[in-house]
Amino acid sequence: MNERFPHDEIRNMDEGGWYWIPKALIQEYTPKAGAMGIAVYNFLASMADRNQSCFPSQQYIADRLGCSRPTVNKALKRLQDHGLIRKETRNRYHCVYRLLQVRCNAGETQVSTAGNSDEAQGDTNNTKLTRITNNTVVGVSQKKPTAELRPQTKEELLATDIAQTLASPDRIHLYRSFARRYPESFLREVLSQVKQTPDRQIKKSRAALFAYLVKQNDHRTA
Repeated sequence: MNERFPHDEIRNMDEGGWYWIPKALIQEYTPKAGAMGIAVYNFLASMADRNQSCFPSQQYIADRLGCSRPTVNKALKRLQDHGLIRKETRNRYHCVYRLLQVRCNAGETQVSTAGNSDEAQGDTNNTKLTRITNNTVVGVSQKKPTAELRPQTKEELLATDIAQTLASPDRIHLYRSFARRYPESFLREVLSQVKQTPDRQIKKSRAALFAYLVKQNDHRTA
């Protein structure tokens, strides 16, 4: 027990309020991408859908990380230069960022090193049992939508991202109406709140909670 903080609890990886990044990103790419580059990569990873893509604006990232937009732009460029992300421009005001496979040297995904030999070597994420999708732990048997329409507009992209994040493709029409009516920053704030809600506090589903919170906070966008 920690005598200084006797009531501390070990983090629970089963609650779903988390995301994953390759260990090699920290161990090998930090000197290349820099601390801000790693921070931006983590932010993108926390928002990525199951296709490993997301589309936050640079200003939105800057506001959340407490830095300037030029700083975010520079970090994104470094991530691209080192093959960690790919930026796809959809139109003048809209970009999609895709997280790419991280290339690493042998042994870069190990937990410990020679200087930390008290911990057993191995991977900490049990990828055989679960798959992580945008802060939500789901079973590997999760069904994919039978038909997916390729989004054409920023609103459709946002609605698709929400549907994939909440694993509720059947509500895509509702999310499209939300995307047309409410600011993206507001919807992403609500989505983040839903993702961080422990499973034990979910009465029906995360999709139902998201719709409820959007309507409850409708006055904030008036």
